[in-house]
Amino acid sequence: MSVRQIHPYRRPRDGDVHADDWTVRLDGGGRGPLPPYVPGWDYQFDLRLEREVRVDVDAVRDSAGLPADARLALAVVWSSSGSGLRVRAEHVVLPAHGSLTVPVAFTVRGRDSGGVLTLDTQLVLAARIPDAPPLTARRAGSVLWGDEARVRLQGDDSQFPMTVVDFEAQGYPADAPWFLSVGPDPTAAAMGAMVLLVNSRVPVVIEAMQRAGQPSVSDRLIHAAVQADVVRLLIEHAVRNPEIQDDSRYEPDTLGHLLLGVVHTRFPESSLHGLRRLHENDPSLFSARVQGAVGLFAKES
Repeated sequence: MSVRQIHPYRRPRDGDVHADDWTVRLDGGGRGPLPPYVPGWDYQFDLRLEREVRVDVDAVRDSAGLPADARLALAVVWSSSGSGLRVRAEHVVLPAHGSLTVPVAFTVRGRDSGGVLTLDTQLVLAARIPDAPPLTARRAGSVLWGDEARVRLQGDDSQFPMTVVDFEAQGYPADAPWFLSVGPDPTAAAMGAMVLLVNSRVPVVIEAMQRAGQPSVSDRLIHAAVQADVVRLLIEHAVRNPEIQDDSRYEPDTLGHLLLGVVHTRFPESSLHGLRRLHENDPSLFSARVQGAVGLFAKES
C-alpha cells in the first residue's frame, strides 16, 4: 500500500523543478550514470558528482503561493553512513524571476565517505517570510521540492556481496583466489544477482579484504587486482548479454542499471555495440582496453 505524504504548506507543481540524473566520474575514469553500487571502491577513490537542475522560479512562486519577494535557494547535501559526515556541497540563491539551469558539481573524497553515500537535492526558502499567507511556507529552510539518490560504497552495511567458500569442495578451481558469479537477468536486483566468492584456501586475499580500511602496500595490490577483475567481468557480462543495449532503461538498483553504469563510466566515449565488436574481433585488445580503463595498479606505481 502506498502512503501519500502530506505537507503543511503548498509546494510546486510537477514540472516546475526538473533535475537530471546524477553522473559520476571516478578517479582516472570516465563519466557515466551513477550506479547503485561502485564495484571495487576503496578509500583511495574520489567521486566527482555532477547534474543539472532546472527551476522555473515564476512557476514555483505561483504554484507554492509565495510572495514576489520570497528568496529561494537550491541546496545539495551529501552524507555517508561509513564516515558519519554530512556536508553541504552546494547552496545557490536563485534570482527573483525567470527560469534557469543550475549546474551542480562537487567531489566526495574517498577518505571522507564509505558505506552508503546519500545525495539530497532540495529547493528551499532562503529567508523567513514574516507575513506569509495561510498554507504557505514561511520558515527559512522550508523544503519546497527535493529528491534523493543513493550509491553503495564499501562498508559494513553495504559491501559488494562476498562469501568465503572452499573452492575445491564447491567444485571451483582449487587454486583460484576468487570467482564472480553474476545472474543472467538484467532486471533483477543487483545485490541479489551477483556475489564475489573468495577461496578459503587463499588467506592472503581474505586478510586483504578484512584490512580494507587500513590496507598495507600488498593489500592495495590485491584490492587493485580484485577490482580490475570484477570490473572486467561486469563489462564482459554486459557485452555478452544481447538484451542489454546502449539505450536500455533499467530501474535503479537493478543489475542492468549497474552494468550500464560501469560500462559508460569506464568507456564514456565508446558504445556498447562497439565494445561488443571489439570483444568478438580482438579479445586481447579488448582486455587491454579494460585494463587501461580500470587503471590497473595506476595508484600503486
